[in-house]
Amino acid sequence: MTKERGGSLIFLAAGIYGLVFSIGLPLGQWNEPGPGVFPLAVSILLCVSGILWFISGKAKGEKKETVGWREFARKFVTPAKIVGLTAVFILALEPVGYLLTSMLYLFVLFLWVGRYRLWTAAGLAIAFGAGSWLFFGKLLSTSLPKGFLPF
Repeated sequence: MTKERGGSLIFLAAGIYGLVFSIGLPLGQWNEPGPGVFPLAVSILLCVSGILWFISGKAKGEKKETVGWREFARKFVTPAKIVGLTAVFILALEPVGYLLTSMLYLFVLFLWVGRYRLWTAAGLAIAFGAGSWLFFGKLLSTSLPKGFLPF
């Protein structure tokens, strides 16, 4: 399996996954689109680009660089870290609260995935976490989970 074909299968799988779940959302009408229009359009584009990428990967054939399963799995370590960390973020969001959860999420993301230094990761996490809380919670008046913190 070449790298291009592997990538195209990931695009195709993500498109099919999104397509399955976006079909259940209401599409609305042409003048008032519903919440299902955007996920459906993105899913269709992912499927089409995955199929086209798969076909063009076969036609190139100039260099047949194959990837073993160990190398293929090793490349998924960083995305697996991000997916796992995001799952923990989603589960902790309601009980802990947006401000603290977003700061911890960004800190671990910068430190573990981005490999920033400890103080740089902490500074960026505080700046982006507090900045997003101020922007969404205060400026846009979006209801954010408070958790056990009073703010």
